[in-house]
Amino acid sequence: MEKKLLIVNPVSGKGRVKNILLELLSTLCSGGSAVTVCVTEKRGDASDFAEEYGPEVSCVVCTGGDGTLNEVISGLMRLAPEARPEISYIPLGTTNDMATSLNIPKTPKDAIGSLGSYAEHRLLDVGQLGQDYFGYVAAFGTFTNVPFTTPQAAKNTWGYLAYLTEALGQLTEITAHHTRVHYDGGYFEGDLLFGFVTNSLTVAGGIVKFDEENVALDDGLFEALLIRKPRNLAELNATVANILKRNFNSDNITLLHTGRIRFEFDSEVQWTRDGEDGGIYKTVDVVNHHQAVRINVGNSL
Repeated sequence: MEKKLLIVNPVSGKGRVKNILLELLSTLCSGGSAVTVCVTEKRGDASDFAEEYGPEVSCVVCTGGDGTLNEVISGLMRLAPEARPEISYIPLGTTNDMATSLNIPKTPKDAIGSLGSYAEHRLLDVGQLGQDYFGYVAAFGTFTNVPFTTPQAAKNTWGYLAYLTEALGQLTEITAHHTRVHYDGGYFEGDLLFGFVTNSLTVAGGIVKFDEENVALDDGLFEALLIRKPRNLAELNATVANILKRNFNSDNITLLHTGRIRFEFDSEVQWTRDGEDGGIYKTVDVVNHHQAVRINVGNSL
């Protein structure tokens, strides 16, 4: 009998999981599979469930946002590679950047339908920030803490508007960080407003997008986007315009492709991982684990 694990985040996406739970369970149980259901109550639960039950199941299915998927990946990364089951993701969060990059359906019904016998799977690189893991982005600097400082109740009620309100409240706190960056074959130094280390086609809810022909999610390389502090309002406007136009090699913008990168700051800096609190570091290494997990990305037919 095939065994599967379903991890449910009951509060993500305004609690929408209650509307799809019976259909999801029916799909997972088809063919006589045995399904263990675990419901998260606090941060870290999904990681613990994935680590505990992962070696016993063929698939871990999770419902929630990018943070929930991050926890599942983090839990599986505690296991030996041969003990990691495949992952299926039913995106119910506010941004769902990983679903966009992996072309996983964002409509719950379609995402459930993608769990069928024609499902396609792909290997996915996993990033490591210090001692912790991330699925698609580690970031620092201006506004990058907005996703995890925005109250969950406000996210559930207002969605993107809650993020915007939180960001506006931080306008007076914009600072630059003097940063020394060591990466594969190179060195960079400058005053940075923010930086992203990504394994994704899109971050920040789609505001930052990369060209698919230039980015692979299983090549062992990150895309590191570094934004220098502009000298005046005109430079700031130009920088924002270039980001939106995907012009990532212009004044104040540097894009690197690297499998390992070290950041050294003059003072401690707050990071995020997949939109959640990523810790505070003065010096930190970010490492790519090549093709570390296997994830269901939808139907081939």
